Amino acid sequence: MKMQLMWALSLCFLTAVQGAQVCYDRLGCFSDTYPYAGTLQRPIAKLPWSPEQINVQFMLYTRTNQDSYQIVSATDPSTISLSNFSTDRKTRFIAHGFISSGTEPWITDMCKAFFQVEDVNCIAVDWNAGSHALYSQASNNLRVVGAELAYFVKILQSNFAYSPAN
Repeated sequence: MKMQLMWALSLCFLTAVQGAQVCYDRLGCFSDTYPYAGTLQRPIAKLPWSPEQINVQFMLYTRTNQDSYQIVSATDPSTISLSNFSTDRKTRFIAHGFISSGTEPWITDMCKAFFQVEDVNCIAVDWNAGSHALYSQASNNLRVVGAELAYFVKILQSNFAYSPAN
């Protein structure tokens, strides 16, 4: 019995040391190895959830629609074309934090503050489903959120000739 327990623990340890990886077609691969685990700040190894589970939403506000957002999506660029998004404006992204959502009043307030200073596309990055998890999981889900944001910017660049500098 003692030998079986040692064997099981060794197998678990070996698996934990080896690390795991998950890949998502348009976003790339994510591992649970250093620096995403095994550090003092991140002692628990977790893989991020799938993009479908995290369900990142990009909510566009402009001076025209300051109080009601429009959902824009990189996987459906027509939503960008049909929205108030303008390539003539700079874009500001606002992402909420742990156990929060993109519909928090402070996000709308921040967009409105931007509008007082400059005419911009203000996009709230909502990852509500992925942020409502244990902190170790939510912090790893944020890696997928970042990849989703990078993919969104890439689509703006390739489909709309929009410079990432904006």
